[in-house]
Amino acid sequence: MKHYFLIIFVIFLLAYSTVSAQEYLDVTPDYKAKFPDDLYYKKDYRIQWWYFTGHLFDEKGREFGYELTFFAVGVQKRHYSSKFGVNTIYISHFAISDVKEKKFYFKEKADSGAYNFAGAKTTELKVWIKQNALEGTIEQMHLKASEKHMAIDLELTPQKPLVLNGGNGYSRKSEESAMFASIYFSYTSLKTSGTLKVGDEVFDVNGKSWFDREISAGALGKKQSGWDWFAIQLDDAREIMLYIMRNKDGSIDRFSSGTFVDRNGSYKHLTLDDFSVKALDRYTSKKTDATYPSRWEIRIFSENLALTVNSLMDDQEVLATFSTGNYYWEGTCTVKGSAKGRAYVELTGY
Repeated sequence: MKHYFLIIFVIFLLAYSTVSAQEYLDVTPDYKAKFPDDLYYKKDYRIQWWYFTGHLFDEKGREFGYELTFFAVGVQKRHYSSKFGVNTIYISHFAISDVKEKKFYFKEKADSGAYNFAGAKTTELKVWIKQNALEGTIEQMHLKASEKHMAIDLELTPQKPLVLNGGNGYSRKSEESAMFASIYFSYTSLKTSGTLKVGDEVFDVNGKSWFDREISAGALGKKQSGWDWFAIQLDDAREIMLYIMRNKDGSIDRFSSGTFVDRNGSYKHLTLDDFSVKALDRYTSKKTDATYPSRWEIRIFSENLALTVNSLMDDQEVLATFSTGNYYWEGTCTVKGSAKGRAYVELTGY
């Protein structure tokens, strides 16, 4: 089994480095988003994902954070007579943060789709990797994921229209080339209810989720080391997404950007000049020795917002050893300052 996942990782790397450019489409600024079609699997693009994070509470106020992601990575386009031929690798990451007990649970899955153990539909919203699944419509989504000591079964209903990040959904990620980009849109506020399991306990939960959908042609630019991503949901029904691309020399790529969503669902693009993010504290992982920011001062100048984002738990580090071969920090956080709320933060390349 261990060798199987190592093979999966090698194929994942090949998808980033050696696939012929002619086999898959580039993401270009003239792309016109189409709904609901762009929620579905887009087989002509090399890398894509469906990304959910959320903040859930049981009837007594016990708090949990969750992350459930689905990746589809194109390896090649080829017809096989055998069911074991590999064209696409499907990957899922699933995590729960138990805030009360300060426990973090994580499991990963990877599969080539042989025998229908994993797959994604091009004509409906349906993605699955073994016991982890997303299905539904543009009006309502259903998430399921299960492992021995953790599980979720959730219904998600959008409270606002879809948000097109970047320039009408085209989100450039690098100064090096316009080809380092993604088609990127979000549901920033989804009413969420269902059940959550940690250990031997099952909880009825309610709360709020965030959904990101990205369709991409490649990985980081050569000068880049990673990114900091913030999904901020304020109690007054405003939301903020910030995407900070970090360079290896310590600078910030000028195509780092964000989106501000107002209470009524209207939204506007934020350039790097429209906001600031300053790390106020740091945490060093005992698992990897990586040092991550753990508290931030965030300012959105046009909205007169000055926020402090603070992780609810230090240990929310993901070790994706057997699927994507990397590690990153992704966790639930509090938001205080001129407005209050919750946030999910992802930190890679530390």
